[in-house]
Parts: sequence; C-alpha cells; structure tokens
Amino acid sequence: MSLSSHTHTHTHTHTQVPPLHTHIPGHPPPEVRRLIVNKNAGETLLQRAARLGYEEVVLYCLERRMCDVNHRDNAGYCALHEACARGWLGIVRHLVAHGADVNCSAQDGTRPLHDAVENDHVEVVRLLLACGADPTLTSYSGRGPISMTHSAAMETFLEDYLSDLQGRSEGDPGICWEFYGTSVCEPSSEVGLYNILADPPGPEEEEEDEEEDEDEEQRARREVFEFELSDRPLLTCYNIQVALSQGPRNWLLLADVLGRLRMTSRSFRRLFPQLNVRSVPEDVFYLQACRSQLLTGPDKQELTFFRPDVKDSLELVEATPELAGMLGSSLEFVDTRWDSPEAGTKTVNKSLK
Repeated sequence: MSLSSHTHTHTHTHTQVPPLHTHIPGHPPPEVRRLIVNKNAGETLLQRAARLGYEEVVLYCLERRMCDVNHRDNAGYCALHEACARGWLGIVRHLVAHGADVNCSAQDGTRPLHDAVENDHVEVVRLLLACGADPTLTSYSGRGPISMTHSAAMETFLEDYLSDLQGRSEGDPGICWEFYGTSVCEPSSEVGLYNILADPPGPEEEEEDEEEDEDEEQRARREVFEFELSDRPLLTCYNIQVALSQGPRNWLLLADVLGRLRMTSRSFRRLFPQLNVRSVPEDVFYLQACRSQLLTGPDKQELTFFRPDVKDSLELVEATPELAGMLGSSLEFVDTRWDSPEAGTKTVNKSLK
C-alpha cells in the first residue's frame, strides 16, 4: 500500500492559531465549508481541523459525532496525532474528553506522545501523561520518547518523570525536594522568627508534657491499629458527638443493627441493656454525619435517606467490640509498639464471632 498521499509531517515551527468564530450552537462553523479534506489519504474533517487548529470545527465534529474520534487515515494516524504534533492543547483536551486513545499507534508505531515530544510541546506531553499515555512505548524502529527530544527542557522533564516512575537510587539528589519554609525569606535581623518545618513531631519524639498527661491506656490506644473484618458488608459507622460531656464516638443506626439481627427494638433493649443506646435529633445527626471523616461511601449516598430539616429523633447504638461480635465481625489489632527488629510486628487477633 502506498502511503505517499499522507501529509502528516513533523515541524518545529509554531503556526498562528486560527481565529475562532462564534456561531449558533448546533450550526456548523463557517470554516467547515472552506476546509478541503483529502479523502484519498483516508482523512476526515475531524483530522483536517485538528491539524490546522480549528477548535470550533473539532468541537462541532465531536458533538455531532460526524467522525470516529479514533479514525485512522491510510498511514494509521488519528486526529490526536495531528493535534499533538502541532501543539493544539485545547484540541487535545477535547479529543481526549471524547474518548481519543492516548496510546493509539500509527503504522510505524508513532504515538501521540511521540509527536508531542518530537515537536517540543511540553504542556501537551504533560496532559497526555496525566491521561494515561505510556512513556515507555517505542516506535517500531525502537525509538522512545527520550531519544526524540530536541530541547533540554523536554529531556529533563521526561528523565525526571521516568525516574519518579521507576524509582531513584538512595544517593540521587533528586529523590526529594528542598523546602525551608517562609523563614528563609525573612531578614536575619528580625527577632521571633520561627521555622514551621523545624523539629517536626514524630512517633519517636514526643513532647515531655504530653507524655506526662497521657495515661498508659491512651498511649496504648494510640499505638494500636484496629481492623474490623467480616464476610458481609459492614454497617455504616458514624463518628459523631451525642452528648456535650463526651467527645465524638463511633455509632451505628439502631435500625440498621435491628435489621441485621432481625430483632425488635424492645427485644434488643431487654437482651442487651449494657449497650449504649442514645437518641439524637435527625437534623443534628445529619449535620455531624456530613462532616464525619469515617463516612466514605460514594458521594455520601448514605445520607440521602436522612432529612436535614427534620428534628425527629434517631436512635443510635454505640459501636463496641461486643456489638461487632453480635453482628458477625472480628476485630484484629496490630500493635506498633512491638516493631523492633528483634521482636518484629506483633499482631493480636481477637475473634468476636
């Protein structure tokens, strides 16, 4: 098959961005009638507009679905190749948003990322990488993005990006960024300056006064990670405050617990009087639950069942190990106090089934 009719070329000159014309939504832009499409090369109107930088025409084609966004011409190039080769960042965004394959390959293995690198369009390269372009892919001749660079800025960017992906050696100076806080910007003669990043708190260095105030139980609780395991989905847990005399605690909706146990409220209270059951107005519950960091459902869909303006009472039961066992869960504790090289990490399993 002869590919001589394909006009895809690489250039390092930046062409002037064509002027954009406002038009009535749904009506074709005026450039549509003036663009000449080379159908003998398998070119579409979308590819021609992407090559010449006519963003309005590109949007018109994409919104009207006049052309397949991943259509290949006779040489295997897509509209994304054309836009990346010429650095039309806005057009690249539109194409990717409408499903363009960021790793699509021409017949010679050229990818859109290769076109952007070879023509020194750093921002287009950033966008492609952020959208999943693979920087390790090469053309069929074996050339990768690093070997296609023509500027020190592009080469440095790609080298640092690949180093971050593949990991750096321990002595590499680029393994971390240096940041000294705002104190380096202040005159040295000023009194009372404080480097906010100096002496950061850590697990090995605790304030003496805090250690004195903290009792043994609090220190043990802080050094133990708790995991709840179950063969069924766990009930939604809400970290809220139900009394002024107590801080936030973990609570479950009593209705959820009764549904899981298949039990009435009267029977539950009679059989388990030791469990803490409290009532809270629904609007107060909703307000606190919206701010709860333990609520991790998608888009907080759990809260769609509650009414933020209703003051009716909701009954809650405090989440305790005993209640977890009744619901068929097991708790696993990982004690970080036993993380010395000699002792290893001590894991304590407490089954509550």
